[in-house]
Amino acid sequence: MIKVFGQADTSFSSNGDIVIQPSKALVHKMDNGDFYLDLECSLDYLESIIPNNIIVAPTPQGEQAFRIFSVTTTRRKITAKCLHLFYDANNYLIVDSYVVNKNCNDALDHLNNATDNTSPFTTLSDIRTINSYRCVRTSLAQAINVILERWGGHLVRDNWNISIMNQIGMDN
Repeated sequence: MIKVFGQADTSFSSNGDIVIQPSKALVHKMDNGDFYLDLECSLDYLESIIPNNIIVAPTPQGEQAFRIFSVTTTRRKITAKCLHLFYDANNYLIVDSYVVNKNCNDALDHLNNATDNTSPFTTLSDIRTINSYRCVRTSLAQAINVILERWGGHLVRDNWNISIMNQIGMDN
């Protein structure tokens, strides 16, 4: 079931504003890379599939929220590219902050609390490596990418939760 929520919604436990039946909904996810949804549906949903609305779609990791980024309409269908909510972290600026001799979890918490506006994200990590990082005029998303480079690990994006874990999944 794919649900559409308004752009200001933060809780996705209901059915949202409307439940849609898309003709195509493909989730693309790369380890420490892109995470987005390609959506295609009929013109019946023209009023709901608009930029900045949120689509909640099932994924192998459970239901995930994606913000509609771009919409293309033809005479027969609507095509939308939707970015995972993680990319909202680009809207939170860290003016000047210095993480000194901290593990990954403390570094994430430090930078998440250093944003110009209060961040809606929660952060977590199990990586114990100690490192430092000076961050000036950087978005939260860019800072998280630098943390990935310096501390290592795998980026886990789960709606408003951002984690960097030593290991994800299991080799069965």
